[in-house]
Amino acid sequence: MASSEEHLERWRAAGILDEAAAERIRAFERDSARSQPETGDREGPGILEALIYLGLAVAAVGVVILVGTSWEDLEDWARIAVVGVPGVLALALGAGLRTLPEPGMVRGGHIAWLAGGVLLSGATAVTGDSAGWRADDIQLATGLVATILALALWVLAPAHPQVLGIGGAAYMLSIALGGRSDEFSFLVAGISLAIVGGAGALAVERGWLEPQLPARAVVAAAITWGAFSAGFDEGWAESLVFVASAAVIALSVWRGGLVYMLAGVAGIFGGLISTITRHVDEETTAALLLILMGALLIAVVTFLARFRPWVRTSVS
Repeated sequence: MASSEEHLERWRAAGILDEAAAERIRAFERDSARSQPETGDREGPGILEALIYLGLAVAAVGVVILVGTSWEDLEDWARIAVVGVPGVLALALGAGLRTLPEPGMVRGGHIAWLAGGVLLSGATAVTGDSAGWRADDIQLATGLVATILALALWVLAPAHPQVLGIGGAAYMLSIALGGRSDEFSFLVAGISLAIVGGAGALAVERGWLEPQLPARAVVAAAITWGAFSAGFDEGWAESLVFVASAAVIALSVWRGGLVYMLAGVAGIFGGLISTITRHVDEETTAALLLILMGALLIAVVTFLARFRPWVRTSVS
């Protein structure tokens, strides 16, 4: 590949650039080369960022130990406080870190917000338990609070941890919806999660939900896992994972997203394993079926890659 200097010489010889313009371009490139390493150093992870993460982890372990050792001796208000107060402090810490100029501190603030959302969601569950709510009502309230918090924090800072928080909250909410019946319904929980994932995929591809990479990963996982888990109860719902995974793969081809492709292939793979092991009692037969299906798939893909039948050869 030609260097920038070679390009400049060619353009100058062709009369596209004069010597003064070429010299200005050289000066610009020299200044950019000097400033680039400094920018990279500022934006890369550093020791202060690592210490922030360590501090959050140590504090979280402290909360867990305190809850585990003193829970039975605490009053209801103290149980709520021991989970809720650290959650509020984590949100305040995140807000403070986000005001600092270092990118590592900003990232630490996003992690603190994620931890704060988890703790406040837990405080909601503790509040419901202390008030004597039914288990399904506690799950629903916790899922709603987690979803609202995750969305609010994402609106304030559309960063990777907040997207993960939205995914976790959506999963909690789907579990709560599945638990509303007398017996837990995997069908309701799975379809709910898949629908949320589908809506999320639309939001991602329209540019409404960012950053794109973690958002694509979250919505693809929601679609495929939701469709897969929906088949745990009802036999007819086993096919949903294949339909959903095929749709995710089609979306990958259309939008050029590798994450969608990986999720779709994983969904089909999991669906095949689950279907065969569930309906074929003989282990040897199940293994042979998997081998044959894998070999057939490889053969079909190889044929398509070799002959590309969708490419029409023009006839003169």
